[in-house]
Parts: sequence; C-alpha cells; structure tokens
Amino acid sequence: MLPTPTGSSPRSPNAARTPCLTGLTVDPATGSPPVVRPRRQRPASLAWLSVLAWLALAGAAQPPVAAAPAELFGTSLIADISERVRPAVVAVESVQYVRTRRRFGSGDPFFDQFFRHLFEDDFAGSNNVIPRRGSGSGVVIASSGYILTSQHVIDGADEIQVKLQDGRKLKAALVGQDPGSDLAVLKVDASPALPHAPLGDSDAMRVGEWVIAIGNPFGLGITVTAGVVSALNRELSLDQSRTFRNLIQTDASINPGNSGGPLVNARGEVIGINTAIIPYGQGIGFAIPVSSVKHIIGELIAFGKVKKVFHGLSVQEITESLARYFEIPREGVLVTEVVPGSSADGAGLVPGDVILSIGGRKVTSPGDFQDALSRVSVGDTVPVEMRRKGRTDTVPMVLREMAARRSNPLGIGVIDLTPQVRARFRLRARSGVVVNLVEPGSVAESAGFEPGDVIQSVNQVALGSAAEFQSVMDRVSRGQRLLLQVVRGGVSTLLLFVVP
Repeated sequence: MLPTPTGSSPRSPNAARTPCLTGLTVDPATGSPPVVRPRRQRPASLAWLSVLAWLALAGAAQPPVAAAPAELFGTSLIADISERVRPAVVAVESVQYVRTRRRFGSGDPFFDQFFRHLFEDDFAGSNNVIPRRGSGSGVVIASSGYILTSQHVIDGADEIQVKLQDGRKLKAALVGQDPGSDLAVLKVDASPALPHAPLGDSDAMRVGEWVIAIGNPFGLGITVTAGVVSALNRELSLDQSRTFRNLIQTDASINPGNSGGPLVNARGEVIGINTAIIPYGQGIGFAIPVSSVKHIIGELIAFGKVKKVFHGLSVQEITESLARYFEIPREGVLVTEVVPGSSADGAGLVPGDVILSIGGRKVTSPGDFQDALSRVSVGDTVPVEMRRKGRTDTVPMVLREMAARRSNPLGIGVIDLTPQVRARFRLRARSGVVVNLVEPGSVAESAGFEPGDVIQSVNQVALGSAAEFQSVMDRVSRGQRLLLQVVRGGVSTLLLFVVP
C-alpha cells in the first residue's frame, strides 16, 4: 500500500470526487466510478477531428514500448543475486616476509648494489624480517576448491589464506598466476564441496545493464555494491609495463580490497574480475571480462602458467596518410614486421599486409588485434582474414608456443640502429641497439622496457650492433650484475639488473 501523502487525510463520503486517469470520477467512499450519464456535447470542428485522427493513426503505427521486467524495479533483485553468489566469494589475505638490512651508503639503491664492494663496511648491519600483509578478494569457480583472484593481490606472497563466508580460514596454494592478465588461481582443500559461482558471457553485456560487485573492501568483510555497466572495451595503463585492454567499466563501488572479487550480472553469473580503480574518480571502476580470459584460467589450472603464443606480428593503425600512400581503405591494421620462425611467418604473412579479422573477430585497431589474440591458445589454428595488393584472402595461422629458452636472460630482443629503424621509432640516438621485443614475464618487462628503447652500453661497454649485445648476453652468468645505459625520448638512464 502506498503511504498517505503528508498533510492529507481520508476524505468524507461527501467530499468532491477525484478525477482518475480515464477521465471518469471516482467515489472515494467506494473506490469505484459512479454511473455516468451521457451529456450533450458540442460538435467538434473538422480541424480538431483531423488532429485526433492523425494522432490515432500515428499511435497505431508505432510499436508499443516494451516494459522493463517487473523484478528490476523491485527491492529483492540485488538481494536475491547477492544471496546466491556471496557464499562463493572469499576474502584473500597474503603475507610476504620482507628481509631488510640496516645499511649505510649513498642512498641510491641501484648505485649501492652495484658499487657496494667499494664500501663494504658501510653495509654492516643486522637482518630483520618484516611481514608485509595484504588483502583482497576472490571467487570460488569450482566446487573442488579452485579460486580465481587478481594476480597483484598475491604477488610475491609467501603465505596465502582465504576466509570463507561461514567464517572458516583455510590455507591456499598458488596454482598459477599470469601478470599479463592480472589473474591468479588458488586451491584450497575443503569438505564438504564449496559453493561456486558460474562464469558468464561478458561479450553479451551491454552498456546500462545491472551489475553487482562483491568483495572485501579495506578488509572490512564481504560487501555488496550495485551499479550498471558504464562502458565497455576500456583501456587502462596501471604502470609502465602493463596495459589492460577490453576492460568493463562500472559505477558499482569498487575500493581497495575489492580486487579479485567478482562482477556479477543479473543472472548471478561472473562476467568480470574487479581489478582497478581510478583514485581521483568517483564511481569509476574496472573489471577484467571473463570471456576474453577463460582460456587463461584453464591453462593456469592445467599447467600452472600461461603458454605464450609466439605470433611474431607487429602492427599499427592505418592512418589517413597511410591509407592515401598505400591506396588502401582505412580498415584493419597494417603489418609492419613479421619475426622469422613465428606463427605469422608460418602463415605466410609479410609486412604490408592488412589484417581484417582473426578467428572470426573483426580487427579495426591494434587494441582489437591484441584482444583477438588474447582469446586463443597455443596449438590452435585460427583463420586470419587479410588483404594484400587489393585482394582479400583468409590464411590459417597455427599458433606456436614461445620458446622456453630465452634468447638472453633479460628476455629482450634487439636490432641494429639503422636509418630505417631510427625513422620508424622516431629516434634521436645515434649509437646503440634498439629494443624490438620484450618477452612477457621477463626481467625486461618488469623493468618497464618498451620497443623503441635504445641500449647504448652494457657495463660501460658501448654497443655497436645487435650481435655485440648478444655476445655480451651469452657470457653472463646467474647472479651477475648488469648496468645498462638506456635512452628513451632523448633521456638517458642507468638501469641495474641482476641476472636471474
């Protein structure tokens, strides 16, 4: 029953009758319209009748507006979904034991580590072990105890513990992690079988659909927030080495500690894993869509890692000037480089080809290109639609695994600094070698290396060619320190590495 408006009171039987939407009057005492006697009306003008006729015809021509499902406007939708999914959401607590040493030096950790032999006495001190604690969220995706969470929640953790909805705390084992997608899979042994949440189809989500974020914000405990999908296919750079694409943006409140928790649709299915927020933004949170990473989850469970596809392609957007120069339409992406021995090389792709689709997914930008390749696995054969010299064709590309043995311990590929390479990357440096490949998960990736960086020297020895760089890498040993002089954008920086 609707509440009585403030300041009003029930009307007496003799009170004036209230007009209703149909044009009839309602007797407040009985709640029903009285008997209506027809009254003589003046004839309407022909102009007015024509207007009425036009309105009737226009209304008949328009299809009725479909009403939204009644449950969307009820008070139980969010609560019902929350009750179904919340038992599958866990709080993740991690502990990393950090060993610190009181020391005295220059204050620059890179300089001190490389030149500490010059002042060993200044590094005298005692070791201290400090537990560094972190918290996040996770969601059980299999009744056998597999839990999906964000990789940055458990990154570097020595111990991982999850707290279930019923209050139990269980030790969790790390099954596998993938920094590139910011996903990790944990495993707990629990009896009876744990409640789990099904994975949905994030590709079917539309802007404006209801979503629910469940997690452990600020370590307060499992919390439910609701909102809508604000945008799709967002791109976000969290740091110099990691850029996430195809993200779901939502205004459902996501706070520190929500990372790793599920973003759920109105059917109670997990369609995203909450991963990031913008600190200076209100109501702006991001989640990794599950449809684009389902194969990653499977590989983490099966192999403990993600087998990296060695596609060997470098592409770029087709600008208006490039389209005019090559006399091609502005669609697809332009192949600029094909690595010998790669999957693309095996498929017969060459620089100058235009890729239109991969695996049936249309490619209109480098972001679409990366998203299409993120959905495939090693061993798959995917059709690549391409255009060459005005002719469109489809070629099969067999996806090969990136070699387990890196070309060098840093996981970095370099090429000679030729005039063509200098023009391609718009470089000002006149000496050194140019980075053209940074392997995922490598030391170089962690350090933030990017294609186009110029390495001018290693351990103060100038580099003149890629062969000289490889010769230095072939002679390094585990634990050896390497001091690299790197130029990016005209700025020279010294970077210190310890060979893993």
